[in-house]
Amino acid sequence: MSDAPRPESSLSGPTKVAMWSALIVAWLGWLFDGMEMGLYSWSVPRALHELLPNLDPGQRQPYLAYTVSLFLIGMSAGGLFFGRLGDTLGRVKTLMITVLVYATFTGLSGFVTNFEQLAVCRFLGAMGLGGEWGLGVALVMETWPNAKRPLLAGVLGAAANVGFLVAALFTKWLSNHQVVHLWRDFANWRVALMFGFVPAILTLFVRLFVKESERYEEVKEKARESKLSELWTNPGLRYSTLVGTALAAVAVLGMWGVFQAWVQSWVQEITEVAKAHLDPAARQLEVDMARARVGEYMAYGAIIGSLFGGVLAEKMGRRASYAFYCVGAIISALLLFLTNVEVNTRMLLFVLLGGAFSAAFFGWLPLYLPELFPTRLRATGEGLTFNAGRVLSGIGVLFTGALAAKLGGPAKACAIMSIIYLLGLVVIPFARETRNLDLATVDELDEAGALTELGEAAVAEPKDVQF
Repeated sequence: MSDAPRPESSLSGPTKVAMWSALIVAWLGWLFDGMEMGLYSWSVPRALHELLPNLDPGQRQPYLAYTVSLFLIGMSAGGLFFGRLGDTLGRVKTLMITVLVYATFTGLSGFVTNFEQLAVCRFLGAMGLGGEWGLGVALVMETWPNAKRPLLAGVLGAAANVGFLVAALFTKWLSNHQVVHLWRDFANWRVALMFGFVPAILTLFVRLFVKESERYEEVKEKARESKLSELWTNPGLRYSTLVGTALAAVAVLGMWGVFQAWVQSWVQEITEVAKAHLDPAARQLEVDMARARVGEYMAYGAIIGSLFGGVLAEKMGRRASYAFYCVGAIISALLLFLTNVEVNTRMLLFVLLGGAFSAAFFGWLPLYLPELFPTRLRATGEGLTFNAGRVLSGIGVLFTGALAAKLGGPAKACAIMSIIYLLGLVVIPFARETRNLDLATVDELDEAGALTELGEAAVAEPKDVQF
């Protein structure tokens, strides 16, 4: 490592108001992110039934895969675009833009009249979501003390899953009350998506109360001069980018290609079979209630998993905890999809377990990814690694859809796709162990040119290298 002296920081330290304002807005942003994703997971199967009435359920499976892929690719594009904007324009201003983008296009999804319009809204709304993720993480991690980061990573990850729970409870209420009777021209999936306009209110809070992080203010001129290409031309940053992308891709594809995107569709299929003796209206009500109940338990598990995701990463180490989550996710997927044929207590237990392990990564990633990049490129680096992983995941989800169509349903396809977590076990030994690293040290190492040396060393001896 270089012996160059570490520069002294001029940071005076953020006030409590600044810290809590940053945390509240990032937490609410993540909550609304999760709510939006939960609303879509519940709404899209019903939307496709209405928008593609001439196709049978099996023929609609690829279209479901298309919407999920567009979502993941849109988040990737948004993460890169808005991440770069966040490093040049500032975290707070860009955060406001991202919230408005995803709120507007999620709400507009409730008014679509064909699949093409739904796809466009899904892609553009996802761009806002992808941008908000990295900006919220960067703002919180740069504002709060280093000792609090493991807990805060879990708190942020849990926020998205609280959003999933809000969506599950809201859609459960829709199923019970059949809001379609209130607005006769709208199916209740439309009402659910129009609820996506609500996060726009968050921008007012951002505008009034949230201040730019002092750490960013100190280096913003360097951030504006920094180039995206440095993530590839600097060996240390290139190594971090490639490994971070692979780790994020496993987590995201596991979440969407195995659990989140397909459980609802699977539950709909098995409940329709189990309740085939009922009249169509009663059967549909049973289907809606079963899907809402499963979504609720998935959210409970995800909240627990994401809360512990960052804490266990600090206790066990970044690499050991990631490997533990991979093993748990594989076992959960196999138990869920290969041992259940109806919605009952046992199935809900496995849903809870799958939600916990698949979401633990989203308490781990907000802790780990910021440790890989200096402040001047943090939002860009986070946005690129996490969301480039989404591009790879978007392709993988299409494969899940093709498997589901070929195998006659999502269950076997999801069980097969759970092997993606084995790739995580292969990649994680090559990740840098960054436990006990604070973000100020990352900036100091960057100033000293030590990130390059560490990148070169990591390629040679990845298991023994620490920041």
